[in-house]
Formats: sequence, C-alpha cells, structure tokens
Amino acid sequence: MSLLAPVAHQLLPPWVAQPRPRPQTQATPRGSSCSRPRPAPPGFCGCLVPAEPGAGELRLVGGGGRCAGRVEVKHDGEWGSVCLYDFDWEAAWAAVVCRQLGCGRVARASVYAPFGEATGRIWLQPFFCQGNEEKLQDCPHFGWGQHFCGHNRDVGVTCADAVELRLAAGGGPCAGRVEVKLQGRWGSVGDDNWDMEDAEVVCQQLGCGSAAGAYSARSRFGKGDGPISLGLVDCRGDEVTLWDCEIRGWGPYAGIHDFDTAVACQGFARLVGGDGACAGRLEVRRGRAWVGVCKDTVDMEAARVVCRELGCGQALAVLGTGRFEAGTGPFWEGGFSCTGTESLLATCARRPARGQGCAGHASIICSSYTGFRLAGDSSGCAGRVEVEAGGTWGSLCATGWDLPDAHVLCRHLGCGPSAAIVPPGGSFGGGDGPLRPDTFGCGGSERHPGECPTAVLGEPACPPGHAAAVNCSGMAEPLRLVEGESRCDGRLEVATSPGAWARVPAGLWDARRSTVVCQQLGCGVPEKVHAVPGSGSAALPGLRCNGSEENPAWCNVSGTATTPTGSPEEVAVVCSGSRRVRLAGGPGRCAGRVEVYVEGTWATVCQENWDLPHATVVCRQLGCGTALAAPGSARFGPGTGPLWPEAVGCAGTEASLWDCPALARGGCRRGGGAGAECSEHRSLRLAGGSGRCSGHLEVRYNGTWGRVCAKGTSPATATAVCWQLGCGAGGRLVAAPAQAPAPAWLAWVGCEEGTRSLWRCPLAPWRLQACSPGGDAHVTW
Repeated sequence: MSLLAPVAHQLLPPWVAQPRPRPQTQATPRGSSCSRPRPAPPGFCGCLVPAEPGAGELRLVGGGGRCAGRVEVKHDGEWGSVCLYDFDWEAAWAAVVCRQLGCGRVARASVYAPFGEATGRIWLQPFFCQGNEEKLQDCPHFGWGQHFCGHNRDVGVTCADAVELRLAAGGGPCAGRVEVKLQGRWGSVGDDNWDMEDAEVVCQQLGCGSAAGAYSARSRFGKGDGPISLGLVDCRGDEVTLWDCEIRGWGPYAGIHDFDTAVACQGFARLVGGDGACAGRLEVRRGRAWVGVCKDTVDMEAARVVCRELGCGQALAVLGTGRFEAGTGPFWEGGFSCTGTESLLATCARRPARGQGCAGHASIICSSYTGFRLAGDSSGCAGRVEVEAGGTWGSLCATGWDLPDAHVLCRHLGCGPSAAIVPPGGSFGGGDGPLRPDTFGCGGSERHPGECPTAVLGEPACPPGHAAAVNCSGMAEPLRLVEGESRCDGRLEVATSPGAWARVPAGLWDARRSTVVCQQLGCGVPEKVHAVPGSGSAALPGLRCNGSEENPAWCNVSGTATTPTGSPEEVAVVCSGSRRVRLAGGPGRCAGRVEVYVEGTWATVCQENWDLPHATVVCRQLGCGTALAAPGSARFGPGTGPLWPEAVGCAGTEASLWDCPALARGGCRRGGGAGAECSEHRSLRLAGGSGRCSGHLEVRYNGTWGRVCAKGTSPATATAVCWQLGCGAGGRLVAAPAQAPAPAWLAWVGCEEGTRSLWRCPLAPWRLQACSPGGDAHVTW
C-alpha cells in the first residue's frame, strides 16, 4: 500500500512511518564454549545446543493479558527475557510460544522489544525453530544465559486470543467504526486508503457476510476517541482475520483519528420475499453469494437468533415453502445448532446435512413487538393496550383497533375472548406520552398479535389520549389447539392445572367432542378430526362429551395426565375458523398465487373460471385493497399442493371466497395457479443509479411506480431502504432533482433509526404528486 509521507507521519509514530534499517548479524565472541556441537548459522563462530531436560516456565509480560507481551522464561527459579535477531523471517518461535500458552495462532511477532526492554537476565537466544516444538526451550539455542543480542532485541508476541475485533457506533454488530482490542483496550484502525478488500476481511471475520461498503469513520459513524490499535492495513480480501493482512503499524499508540476506518456489511442472514426485512425466506451468505436454507435444518432457536441479528424482535414461527416468494438457486449445506442466545447466526454451531435431501426453503416470521399488556386495571385482563418494541413500552393508538384485534390479544394474554372494546380515553386513561401509531389487521384466528398484518399511521397523527382499550372476558380457555397454522387447528391440549397442559390420545374420540372444542374456541365447526403421531408429552386417557356441552370443562375427564411409555396417536382437530387465504410465490403478501387453507392443508386454487371478481374477493379478504389483475399460473407458478375447485361464481362483493355460491363443478382441466395482484401491493427499488443499491427511491403502489419526494423525508429512511433491499446498513439520503419530470407517490416519510423496512415508517397518505423544487429522494452509498 502506498501512502504519502505526511499522512503516515500524522497517523503513525516515527518508527512506523519511516523504513527501519536491518540490524547487522553479530559474530560469536571467541573463546565461547558449548556442548554437543551443531552447525551454526552463517556469520557465527561457535555451536548450537538442543534443549536441555527440565525446561522452565513461559510467560508473556506487558501486553495486558496472558496471550500478549514480552516473552520471558523461568530458569533456576529466575525469570529472564528471550532475544533474537530478525533474520528468522517465518518467526516459527512465535508459533511455539502461542501454542505452548494455549493462545491460538500468531497475530503479530516482533524482535524489536515491542513491549519494552527487560532489565534482568536474558536466558535464551533460540535459532531455527521448526514451529512444531512442544516448548520454546525445545528449539536449538546457545545454552541458558548464552546470547549475542541485547535487551533491544527482546522478542514480543501477540497471539490471536489476545486480539478482538468489533464494529462500534453502528447500531448493530455488522456496521460501524472498525475497532481492535489490544492490551486490554479498544482502539480504532487508521488507514487513509481503506478499501473493499480490507472491509471484506472484517465482515467475513465477524460472521457478517460480505462487505457492502468501506468508509471513513468520521463521515458515517464518528471518529474514535481512544488509542489507535492498527495503522496502514493492506488486505487481499481472502485473509481469515484482519491481522493476517499486511499491517505496518501495531499499537496501541496515540495519534489523530482523521483516518479511522468503518465498514457496512451485508450480513450473514437475511429474510427475503416478504413485505419487509423481518419476514420471509431465510438466506445466508456463502462466499459472495446468497443461498437458501432447508426448512428441516432451522428450528425456533435458530429463528430467534436470526430475528435478533436483523433487529426484528422475537421469532413467531418457522415455516416451509409457499408462504413467501419462491426461491431459486443452491442451498446452504448443513444446518445450524443454536442455543437461541447467540447474537449472530454465523456464530451458531454447525451440524452436517441430512441425507434425504431438502424438502423446501425455510421461512421465518419475526415480530418487532416483544410484549403486550393491558394497563390501568389490576386484573390484567382489562385495560389500555400497551405494546413493547425496541425495549420501550407505549400505549397503542385506537385508530384501526377493532374486535378481531381484541380477540387475538385477549387470547394471547390467557384472558379468553374479548368481551367488548372500550371507547378510547375512557376509565383506563389515555396513556402517557405519544401514542404508538401502529395498526393491526387481525382476522381473529391468529395465535399472537405479531402474526397479524400491520401498518404504521402517517398523517394525520393520532389524537392525544386516543388510546386503544379492551375488556376481555377473563375466562381462560381450558383447552387449546397447538402446532397448526392458527389457533383454530392443531393437536388438542386440555388444561389439567394452571400452566399445565395434557394432550388427548385418539381413543374413541369423535366429531361430537370436536364440536364442543371448536365452539369453545370460537372457531366455528369441525372440518376434520384426525389422529397424528404421538409426541411423548403428558396425555389424558380421554374426554367424554355428548356434544351438547357449552364448555369442555363440563365434559368428564377420565383419569389423570400421565406420560405414555410409547407414543400413541393423539387427537388433532381442524375447525372452520382456520380457513385462511394467502397469496404465495409473489413479491409480497398482496400479490401472488391464491392458496387456501382447508381441512388442515394448503391448496392451490383452480384457474378454471378465475377472473377479476374472484381476485377482488381475495384482495378484500386480505385487506389488500382492490384487485388490479387476476393472472394465471404463468405469473406466479401452478403451486404444488392439492387443487381446490370451490372458488367459482364470485360476484366480487363477497367478504371471503367461502361466501361465493357453490356452483356445479366443471373439473380443473387447466390446473392450479390462479393469482391475484392487489392495489395495496407495495414494492420499492432504487432506480437510475450505478447499481441496485443506489439511485432514486421509487415505490410501486396501485400498479404503478412513483418517486418519493425528499421534502420531509428523514435521513434514517435511506438506512431502512438499504436494509430492506439487502444492501446493508449504509446509505445516505440526498435531494436530487430529476432530469425529467416524474410523478411521486409519497413525501414526508418519517423512518426512525433502527427501522429495517420502509413499510414500518410513518407515511403521509398515498397520492400522485409532483415533488417540490427540493427534488426527489436519492439514496447514495
């Protein structure tokens, strides 16, 4: 790496900035003696001796820990240093030292007293270490206390276990100012020619995928205020660690911070194919390419790590193929064995791939909401709705809050269904501070409010005191259905005591009992009752119902819960309330292939007689506006599940597909793959730039693309867009007048720091408009 001399002198101390003359080899004094003669190196008169039995202890001094410092050995009860000339270019002696101390690989070694000169004995001057010796004393040397170099050549070593790397001031582990920990202190990395090869090594070492950008820290994340740990770094891009690169300046030392470096990484994991960065198909970084991950190699612990890494709150579900846009290309080989507490998926233990192949892509749904509660009432089952996001609790705005939202929340809190929605600002108070502008679009069968579609209110703002409130029935339901697509289907579990649940073996279970279950859960009527393989969990011998009970608690329970010795089959129930519709294989939840969940299975809808009125019903049912198109299988694929031929005869005014007239079936000659594109389908892109990660910010709404005006749009919007597009944490927002007039859909986009999706930002109402002379919003790296 070339550097202007004035820059080097500002950045590094004089001994680094100027070339150092190579020391001259010194000859062995005449008359010295040694036993067991061996050939000496050129320029020496004398002999070398191998190690002696009873070699002493080894330590590193002055480096801030046991794995860095001046090398010292103990002989005859006395500690002394080790000196060496610098023609041992491979520094194999340093590898012996680090391995002997259990400190990993060598990060840096020097023979120029990097940790200061000792004042006592010099015990060893080793020569020609092979690097595989068990101890430093096993290297050939001139004998204990025999040396031809002084304390100015006391050797020092920094082992890999003494050096740490992090990114600071970036709001996450994969973006920020580059800092290295030396001698127990964090310091910055200074370089006036920091490039993408250098940044690539940092990102890969941290498990953050490939580099998205290499920057000067002062322009992005601020200058450091501590020591400078490393200066003038030159990497090829394929090194394992940053200290494997060519480094001219090893600190720590004081210096100016004008050349502090920073990086933004693309991340090791991402979720794609959903409406934002917090739900979608899981992909991980392999080399410089994104690859899919098999569903059967991802569990909830891994999902928790992914959601935490992406700043997306808690994990709600791990799904298979079909929920999100279909993926193509290779898969990650193997799986992840996480504890759930790791900060990055890349730090989880790996497990080998299974031999039966991959059943489909893994998808994860995260929720930025990490807590829900009802405030203002001691019961916990009535009160003002409060949600937790980003570690902060706040009251929820009542705009858009309705009975299905309340039902989902009440059941999630274990308070039964909602009895009533309380008028905002009532006896439970209006909340302290600004109200959260989130709106939920629950259907009523979701198990967690975070599973519901959400939006953020823009203008006008929520009126003060207009807080959502609810009064739940307070009657905890004595049964539940688990491991299904919603709270209305799955394995049946019965409460045996507070907090304890038991599953029900199949036995003589019949539809009469299932009617009681579906009625009690508010899930309609049973569609399907079937047996599933046993789980080995505690189980009841059975329930005896005649079908007329209004509450399963009135049914007779035979026996107490026991843990079965085998795995008998257990009861699973699918209620009509589990019926759902989704748009799969498309770019978001409001465009894709129509699929319906009936009798516990996702089915694709026949193309026969499919038209715009049918698609209109689907869009309305999903809360996605009106239908713009009703494409066939050529648009979003035919699907892989069973065919559902029932969607015929819709007029376009029905509330759901199941409300359409059941006309005579005419077969399904054209196969599945009926699709819908709704007006609320939203996409974004950066257009007119040098690549997909820079350019004019454009959004697609109501079937057309439009710009976003710079006026009123917050700087953090650029970061949210970059996260959503998989471009890392970089990005700056600038106002750039368009070369040709172009319509805009949005202005006054108010993203806050840490937001990972544009759709989680407050937006002014959607309308076609012309940007003011301030120009369009343009995102640059």
